[in-house]
Amino acid sequence: MTFTDLKKAAYHGRPIPAGLSETERLQYIAARRIYAGYRSGEIDRTEAEPMLGKVQEYPRLMAVDKRALLRYVFALLCEDAGYGDREALGCSKLVARAMKAAQH
Repeated sequence: MTFTDLKKAAYHGRPIPAGLSETERLQYIAARRIYAGYRSGEIDRTEAEPMLGKVQEYPRLMAVDKRALLRYVFALLCEDAGYGDREALGCSKLVARAMKAAQH
């Protein structure tokens, strides 16, 4: 699946597609949450576009940039989980594991 395909599915808030690698799952979760923030007015297009660029570049980002992106997504997912979004809780666990791995 290309990143463009991931973005399209994420934009529509679809469940995580089967068969994605862990990196692709992280990218999907991050893109879906950024799009949700954009749709809700939490962030605007000028904020969303650069973040989506970072999500696309995630596999090639330096560790410090990976951690920053993951921290941002983790915080949003925790907030969503606090509002009762059960899927956000599971997604936040995947992001937390990636944050730990990015520390090394």
